[in-house]
Amino acid sequence: MAANVATTDLEFARLNKVLSLYTPPSTSSGSGKDPTTIIFCQWMGVGPKSRYVRSFYNHYHNLYPSARIISIRSPAEFFLYTSTYTRRKLIEPIATAINGDPALEKRILVHVISNGGTLGFLDTCHVYKEQTGNVLPVKALVMDSAPGETDFIKAFRAFSYQLPKGLLWYPGAALLWMFLAPLALARAVTGYENILDKNWKSLNDWTMVDKDAKRLYVYSDGDELVGTESIEKHARDAEAKGIDVSMLKEKDTPHVQHMMLDKDQYWKIVSDLWARAGS
Repeated sequence: MAANVATTDLEFARLNKVLSLYTPPSTSSGSGKDPTTIIFCQWMGVGPKSRYVRSFYNHYHNLYPSARIISIRSPAEFFLYTSTYTRRKLIEPIATAINGDPALEKRILVHVISNGGTLGFLDTCHVYKEQTGNVLPVKALVMDSAPGETDFIKAFRAFSYQLPKGLLWYPGAALLWMFLAPLALARAVTGYENILDKNWKSLNDWTMVDKDAKRLYVYSDGDELVGTESIEKHARDAEAKGIDVSMLKEKDTPHVQHMMLDKDQYWKIVSDLWARAGS
């Protein structure tokens, strides 16, 4: 499957600085059971021209050539200083984009990567419900390297990837440490829930997330940013609440690199998830 993926870039229409939409040609063929819209929620800080992100889009386009793809970026500032109001204001056009799906029966697949993708997905759920009064209808939800719980060291590692290289890394790291340390202390002393804590819980809150969506977790012992215990605990909680859960646990693939290093198995289990959800 993975060896025959076309590498031509898909042409996305830019809706704003975080949202883009790919609309397939009207001549595109696909099964009547394929997803009609795929919402791809990127990990924190990845650039819009990332070859790895484009690889995800190409794989999906080869699997489901008639599906629209909505891409959601997750800038690092969304976790540092951007207000919830500002974030969700940027996400607002997504409700129109989702409802622009011309299919009589909309079949939505959501692919979430890391905590950045989790934030984008939950903001989408909030905006969609606020604008339509309904929970976003999702048939299948892929959770790749997510969700993570608050961990000071893992948070520092995640944000440090966004720092400049070379000598400038050191003052940047010092500032980052000074920013994160008080938050960690406040959480330890007062029990304050930060954005990761809230998102971890919200994914299993059926007032915001479609409880009928079949769910896949992909994760690894080699992930230094999101621990396996966090993901497995979340999956067990979802399963206990009646969610159809499947899991792919890799042995040593790094954070968000599971698709790159185990393509065949990755896309097989994603395809199997949709086969169950879309039938």
